[in-house]
Amino acid sequence: MLQAVEDVSNMLSKENEALKNSLIAKLEDVADESERARLEPFKPNKQKTEDLNSLLNTLKVDGKKPKNKSPAPKLAPVKIEDMYGAQPSGIFSKAHFIEESSAVSGLATWDMLYEKELELAVTHPPANGFHQMIQWTKQGKVWQFPIDNEQGLDEEAQVGFHEHVFLEPHLKPWCPRRGPVRHFMELVVVGLSKNPYLTVEQKKEHINWFRDFFEAKRSILIDTGAIPDITTKSSPSLST
Repeated sequence: MLQAVEDVSNMLSKENEALKNSLIAKLEDVADESERARLEPFKPNKQKTEDLNSLLNTLKVDGKKPKNKSPAPKLAPVKIEDMYGAQPSGIFSKAHFIEESSAVSGLATWDMLYEKELELAVTHPPANGFHQMIQWTKQGKVWQFPIDNEQGLDEEAQVGFHEHVFLEPHLKPWCPRRGPVRHFMELVVVGLSKNPYLTVEQKKEHINWFRDFFEAKRSILIDTGAIPDITTKSSPSLST
């Protein structure tokens, strides 16, 4: 791949080093994007998660109480007097209280902590192993059953396999049939077709970037003989 970059940059003697750095930087961006996609955790399938949860919720746990249990001691009833039956003292009859303004908004941090406190108040630890598995499934910590290697790739489920592999037709509108530019783009297309971590739209965007890059250098490529001097209309976007 580096040799193909070297061949393309050697054609443009005026901008040899700048062109070489641009192409290598773009290839490194593709590699970094693929690595981030590979390390990104999968997204649980909600439908499969609900099916598994409904199955586990139907399981019953034997909660019978032990027979030999001593009865709880009975406490004497407590007499509660009427606390509002006495005569008020009247010491606050002339007091003036300042009402809080409803227009003043609270801090976002306090609101977030309050919501977190409410969530913790109603969240209980799992009672058994089944509840723990349900909780881990909802959090995406375990695989949903049956195991699917394409789990979390719901957007790519509607895309055919051939669109990922056969990317050479995207070079026909603009790429020359032979020469170092063609050789370089063929290596790029082969690398993208073997990349399982990028979507079809992302692969087309990378091909678009190289097309626009070489289109900006068209005059130099024509002078060096890399492409024929034929005036053509700009090709449509590959993403459409």
